Amino acid sequence: MTKDPRVRKLEKGVGTMGKPGISLIIPAYNEEKYIGKTLESVMKAEGVYSGDAPVEVIVVDNCCTDNTRRIALSYGATVVFEEKRRIASVRNTGARAAEGEIVGFLDADTMITPNMLNSIDETMSSGRYIGGGTDIKIERESAGIFFTYCLTKYPAMMLFGFMGGLIFTEKKTFEEMGGFDESLYCAEDAKFAIALKAHGRKARKRFRILTKDYVITSARTFDKFGDWYYFKNLPRLIFRTKNAFKDKDFADKYWYKVDR
Repeated sequence: MTKDPRVRKLEKGVGTMGKPGISLIIPAYNEEKYIGKTLESVMKAEGVYSGDAPVEVIVVDNCCTDNTRRIALSYGATVVFEEKRRIASVRNTGARAAEGEIVGFLDADTMITPNMLNSIDETMSSGRYIGGGTDIKIERESAGIFFTYCLTKYPAMMLFGFMGGLIFTEKKTFEEMGGFDESLYCAEDAKFAIALKAHGRKARKRFRILTKDYVITSARTFDKFGDWYYFKNLPRLIFRTKNAFKDKDFADKYWYKVDR
């Protein structure tokens, strides 16, 4: 992945000094309702992090019209801007701005457990892993959410051996792989995780799924569309066309044009 000269750091909050060891990249489109809780969880993890190098938090402002940027800066995050309305592009912009040896990708409505940074550090410093992902929990439970997970989370983990959540790897590995596929409007994280695992096999390294530490994501899509919506419609949405994940209208419906 070549360096893009258009990437620029818009503003930087009051953060730590020195070259970071881990850079957490958070794409954000009108996330004022959630970004504070996410960054609060990151601060708690930083508080117990035993690594020598500081942690860098990069929030990628994807044309926000609310207070997301201001809130991010108040927590000491660096804010960069990406105008292209495509989540893979937003993640890649954050990665280009990252200065850490390790990059991790976290959603703006998703909290991490307090020991997460230590687990990532321990995983990558071992030399045995190409990177990894984390278990995912939803902030509330229901039958519809559980059975939806039976169609998504468990097949990914048990059949394909990968998990999303917070995906992490070395920045140099991320660059060697070319970053996230910008031809996709969604599911770019799943494709990258599968490719990362395959990349690791060539280097005789494994893809690690963290389970003791995990992410807790909001239930807002279930709140919006109903707890059973994805269970009933996911197979149809996935297989209706071979280019389903390149469908801008589909991405707009579930990302950019959903009320925040």
